Amino acid sequence: MMRRTSFTAIALIWSTLAVVAEAGEPLRLALTNDDGWNSAGISALNTEFKARGHITTLVGPLTQQSGSSAALNTGKISITRQSERIFSAAISPQDGAEPLVSGLLAIDIATSLDHAPPHWLVSGINQGANLGSATQHSGTVGAAIGALSGSFSEPVSALAISTDEPKCDPACIESHYADVARFAADVLEQLDQPLQSGIGLNINYPALAPTAIKGIRFTHQGRGFPINGRPVKLVYQCPSCNSLQDGGVAEAIMQPSPGAQTAESDSDSSVFADGYITVVPIEGDYTARDFRALKRSIGRQLSAIKISRAPSPPQP
Repeated sequence: MMRRTSFTAIALIWSTLAVVAEAGEPLRLALTNDDGWNSAGISALNTEFKARGHITTLVGPLTQQSGSSAALNTGKISITRQSERIFSAAISPQDGAEPLVSGLLAIDIATSLDHAPPHWLVSGINQGANLGSATQHSGTVGAAIGALSGSFSEPVSALAISTDEPKCDPACIESHYADVARFAADVLEQLDQPLQSGIGLNINYPALAPTAIKGIRFTHQGRGFPINGRPVKLVYQCPSCNSLQDGGVAEAIMQPSPGAQTAESDSDSSVFADGYITVVPIEGDYTARDFRALKRSIGRQLSAIKISRAPSPPQP
C-alpha cells in the first residue's frame, strides 16, 4: 500500500499541473486497450478526443486480449490500417497482439506521423473495472506500464481507464461509454501537461449515471479481487493432489477464500463500490518505495553472504 506521505506528494503534483489547456493547442494522444481495436470503449475515447480537436493515433489488438497484464509478443507483428490513423495489431490472422505491444506501436506510429512523441498514451476504456489486485493482471494497465517504464522508448505519460458496464440496453451502454470518455478527456485537459516522468494514472469509473456518482477520490490500490462489488482473496486449490500417484491427474480450481478479505476503507475497491470515481497513481518502476531503508537493513544482512565459487578446472 502506498504511504500517505507519497499521496501528499503526488497530490501536489496533481494540483500543480492542473492548468487549463490553451485554446487551439491540441493534445497528441496514442490510444490502445485490451478489448480490441474496434471495441466500444476505445471507439468512444477516439470519438470524444477527436471531437475536441485532439490528435489521436489508435493501435489496438486485432482480438480481445483481457488479462494479459504487461505480456510481450517477441515475434512478427502484422499491422493493418483500418482507417485514417486507426490500426489493428496481430500475431496471426486469428490472434491479436498484446495490449502493451499495441500501445508501444501506437506511440511509435504517432511519433512518426506527428514528428513528435505523443503527450499521453491512453489505454481503455476497458470493459470491467481494474481495481485492487486485479490491476496487476490487467492488459489495460499493462499497456500503460509499458509506456511509463521507459524500457522501450523515452517514458510517455499514461492514463488507464476502465468501467463496469451498466445492466441496460445497447443504447444505454453506448451512452455510458460516452460519459466515461468525456470524463477521460476532462482529466487530460485539466492536467494539460504530462505528469512527472514514470508516473501515470489508473482510473475506474462506476457503472452509474454522472448524476449518481458521489465524486472523485484520489486513492491507493487495495488488496484482493473485487467480486460482486467487494474485494476477496482468491485461492488456487487442488483438494486431491496430495493423494495422486505418479502419472495421476487431478483438477485444480480457483475460488474465493473461505474468509472474504476486508478491504481498507479508503482503498480503490472500497470507494469505487461506494459510488466514487477512483484515481490511483501508478509507476512503471517496481522498485520498493522504501528502497533506501531496505538497503540499510536487508542489504546489510545480504552483504555478509560469501559467494561460493567452484574451483577453476586445471589448465592443460
